[in-house]
Amino acid sequence: MDGQFRRDLYRGTAGYYDRFRVPYPPDLIENLAGRCGAGGQGRLLDLACGTGQLTFALHGRFAEVWAVDQEPDMIGFARQKAAAAGLGAIRFLACAAEDLAAPGESFDLVGIGNAFHRLRRETVAARVRQWLRPGGFLTLVWGGDPWTGDAAWQQALAAVRDRWMTRTGARGRIPPGYDRDREQRPDQVILREAGFELAGSRQFGASWEWTPEALIGFAYSTSVLSPAVLGGQAPEFEADLRRELRACAPGGRLRQTITFGCELARRP
Repeated sequence: MDGQFRRDLYRGTAGYYDRFRVPYPPDLIENLAGRCGAGGQGRLLDLACGTGQLTFALHGRFAEVWAVDQEPDMIGFARQKAAAAGLGAIRFLACAAEDLAAPGESFDLVGIGNAFHRLRRETVAARVRQWLRPGGFLTLVWGGDPWTGDAAWQQALAAVRDRWMTRTGARGRIPPGYDRDREQRPDQVILREAGFELAGSRQFGASWEWTPEALIGFAYSTSVLSPAVLGGQAPEFEADLRRELRACAPGGRLRQTITFGCELARRP
C-alpha cells in the first residue's frame, strides 16, 4: 500500500515550478499524441497537473481538457496562464486525484506527469480505468532532474540537497517505506492489476544548460527544498549552493542531457 504524502507539499512553489522545470521535449509530445491517436477531438484529463506542463503541451490535440491538482496555488497559476493565452477549453479543478468526481468512460487520455509516485497509485489507477473510454489511454510521463548524474557539479548539487534536507528535516516529507513500496510494486505492476494493457514505454533526451540561479530556482520548485521548507535559511542555502558550484564549475556552464520517459497503458 502506498504511503500518504501530505497535501501541501508544493505550497509556494508554483512560480518556480513553471519557470525552472525543464519542459517536456516536443518529440515526446508528438510521439505520445500519435500513439494515442489524439487529433483534435475527445477529452484529456491531466491529473496532478502542477502549473500545466502536460495541459498546455497537449491542449490543442483535444476538444476539451480537465486540469486537476490538489494544490490551489498550482491551479490558480495555471488558470492565469490559460486566461493570458486566451484558452477557454480548459477546466481547472483544485482537487486531489483520489477525490475527483468525474463521469465514467468520458476521457480519451489521462496524463500524469512526474506525479504518479506521489499519489495513492492503486486507488488512482482503478479510478482512471473507470474514467477512460474503452480503448482510451493512461500515460505516465516523467523527466530527469539536475542532480542525477556523474558530472562534478551534479554530485556537488546532490550533496548540497542532501545536506539541506537533513538540516531542515525535509526527509520527513517523504512517507516511511516509500522507496521500498515502489521497488516491490513498480508502476507497471499497479497498472496491470488495475486492468490496463501496457502499451510500451519510450525515452527521449534533451540537452540543457543550467546556471546557478536556475538550479536555485529548480530547488525551490521541489517539495523538499521549497521556500516553505527553507524559510529564513534560504539565503544561507543559496550561498552554500553557489559556493559548491563555483568550486567545481568556475565558468558556470552546467550542461546536462536530461532523460524523459513516457509510459502508455490502455484500457481494453
